[in-house]
Amino acid sequence: MARHAYTRRLFSGTAGATGNTQSTPIPCKSEQEGVFYLKITAASGTTPTLDLVIQTYNPLTETWHTLATFDQKITTGQDEGFVQYGLGEKIACIYTIGGTTPSFTFTVDVTLK
Repeated sequence: MARHAYTRRLFSGTAGATGNTQSTPIPCKSEQEGVFYLKITAASGTTPTLDLVIQTYNPLTETWHTLATFDQKITTGQDEGFVQYGLGEKIACIYTIGGTTPSFTFTVDVTLK
């Protein structure tokens, strides 16, 4: 029997500083795999950098752990990553922005299956 796939948004907006979506995670207990999509539509500042990490939550230790890491981004564009077997109970993303007066407008989506 084929599993139903659906897409959810982890983050969408403009950020000029480090942040995360841990307070609004996506539950994924019954899903086994995910395709993560990063789309950057604007980047500004002097030498702006964006580091994006997908995290999974361990309810026993009440801590977040790295599930996947995107290569560092410095301009607009798209990227995707795939995780199979091991999404955990819920997922979130953490983004680290660097540079001088940096700003990125981006979305992070995930298709779960």
